[in-house]
Amino acid sequence: MMGAGRFVLLVGLTASLGACAAKAQVRTEVELPLLEPPPAPPRIVASYPLEAEVVPVAPTVDAAPARPPVRTQRPERPEPAQAAPEAVQEAARAASPPSLTLTPSPGTETQTAAAIRDLMARAARDLARVNQAALNADGRTQFDTARRFLQQAEEALKARNIVFAGKLADKAATMAAVLVR
Repeated sequence: MMGAGRFVLLVGLTASLGACAAKAQVRTEVELPLLEPPPAPPRIVASYPLEAEVVPVAPTVDAAPARPPVRTQRPERPEPAQAAPEAVQEAARAASPPSLTLTPSPGTETQTAAAIRDLMARAARDLARVNQAALNADGRTQFDTARRFLQQAEEALKARNIVFAGKLADKAATMAAVLVR
């Protein structure tokens, strides 16, 4: 009996502890508002006055136009007269391709060349300050490209292609300034 009494006591103790641990909670569901889009705003429709409708008029066809008669013989062309040698030379000069060298306006060529030489000198100074051993592969490629731009700019100045030399010197100076950083 003792075993049955302990069992009842154990079951009763467990039930009471379970009841103490349970919390009374009211389960309610939260009502969510309905998500409906707002009504569309009123639209203002402009009314345009109706224009008088244009009725296309079909052209009157009297008769099909007659085709000109087909020629069976070709007229002979007259031989072209020999052009004067001066006219041929003028036409050859006019048809010659344009020069590929770009030149600035007259009178500013010496000032422009001096400015380009200053830019080239600055680029050369910047390239001299670069430590080539510390450059990675891309840096070495940019260094070599900047040197080549300087050489090409010098050649363009000798060929009196001032505008092209200026562009090359500008590219070289930009690359050299980036490499110095």
